[in-house]
Amino acid sequence: MGSAIRSARKEKKLSQAALAYEIGMEKSNLSVIENGKSNPQILTVVKICSALEISLDQLMNFEFDYVGFKEAKPEYEARKHKK
Repeated sequence: MGSAIRSARKEKKLSQAALAYEIGMEKSNLSVIENGKSNPQILTVVKICSALEISLDQLMNFEFDYVGFKEAKPEYEARKHKK
């Protein structure tokens, strides 16, 4: 998703600083998202789409195996907090 955000931003000829300002985010945080080192919250994605005047599916256009995901064995294990 990060590279799609970067591509859309560059297509609109916006700097990272300008887009970050538009959505109320620090430029460094936007950079981390664009570099794929952090996944943004859905509200942040919506703000980015709005600022770039693009639809959500333009950023989230990928294949997903819903059946395989549903059938996969859960891997979650609750963390035990130290007392």
